[in-house]
Amino acid sequence: RAAPPPAAATATAAAPAQATVPALAAAAPRGGSTIDDQGRFLAGLPVAAGSPLLSLEETPAWKDFAAELARDWPHLAERLDRMRIWEATQLAPLLRRDRNVVYFFGGPDAVHVVRLFPEAPAYLLAGLEPVGGVEPPEAMRPEELAHALEGLASALRTTIPKSFFRTSEMGHDLSQRGLRGVVPVLYLFLARSGAHLLDARYFEVSPAGQAHDLAPGERFGRGVPGIRISFQVDGRPPQQLSYVRVDLSDKALAERAPGFLAWARGFGPANGFLKAASFILHDRNFSRPRAFLLDACAAVVQDDSGIPFRAFPRGEWEFTCFGKYAAPRDPFERMYQADLDQACSAQPLRPLPFVIGYRRTSDTSLLVAVKRAEASAPGEVRPR
Repeated sequence: RAAPPPAAATATAAAPAQATVPALAAAAPRGGSTIDDQGRFLAGLPVAAGSPLLSLEETPAWKDFAAELARDWPHLAERLDRMRIWEATQLAPLLRRDRNVVYFFGGPDAVHVVRLFPEAPAYLLAGLEPVGGVEPPEAMRPEELAHALEGLASALRTTIPKSFFRTSEMGHDLSQRGLRGVVPVLYLFLARSGAHLLDARYFEVSPAGQAHDLAPGERFGRGVPGIRISFQVDGRPPQQLSYVRVDLSDKALAERAPGFLAWARGFGPANGFLKAASFILHDRNFSRPRAFLLDACAAVVQDDSGIPFRAFPRGEWEFTCFGKYAAPRDPFERMYQADLDQACSAQPLRPLPFVIGYRRTSDTSLLVAVKRAEASAPGEVRPR
């Protein structure tokens, strides 16, 4: 079957030809757990009455897992609550909330992007982490499930306190049979965000930039692999979140994912989001994704590790700074941007009530860049 148009789907990075799509059904088999059951189970939340996962919530492995989440999640929830208030009062007046969101280098970080852009019809997340999958927990052996839950808990121990993932750690933590790659993290984050999971489908984007859904058990080919999850939060229409595995360097895009950016353009004009991006877009070897974001996004919300301030075309964007910009911390201290510092220092200080990216409370900041044609807040600083 043909995949939905890019406005409701996503693309990914080239995968080895032998990569196999994990077992994942759009609808639960007769008597099996639903995708919503699985999301709540992996989020440490009670499943529905009658679910085949109900008995597994009585196991020591799940009880320990749920207890750890219940203990640690409030640290993240406090930050997310601050984000929710800031989004509604400070960010929403600056940009259109009903646009799709493109979040490169974010990996499986659904929890922050959904909180900062709650009304987006579709989200496109991209990273280097494998797509992976979730095997129905009731089909796993008890010892496999225990190991898998421990790996998932371990993968969360960075992002809960710090707001970002380490790709190398995730690869180790989420390599257990049954729960692999980013899919279990996406399920967990969406369920913890108050969403009901409706459907999940693997897809692949061809070198020609055409996307197609994969049948359960079908192998990924040499295109860009991804997963598209449909979900709904009470009081909102259904939304979609797509994750793609893609190397966004210029060379990799040209050799292994030549159709990706053309296909991803279907999400635009979008709101862009960048944080904890390792200053990759400052590198000349990432000129294509940088140019894509500047062209396809009507607005960009980012910390200083995203698009370099000098790259925004002069006279085309308006800027609003939140928080106090400071030189980056080790190991990125050489990425200080004097022009960004000058631009933000010329504005009134607007507090940022939460920590984001690699920063701490004393130096966390965000830049909101809006194309002039879209801008609803005149008179902001322009790049010199």
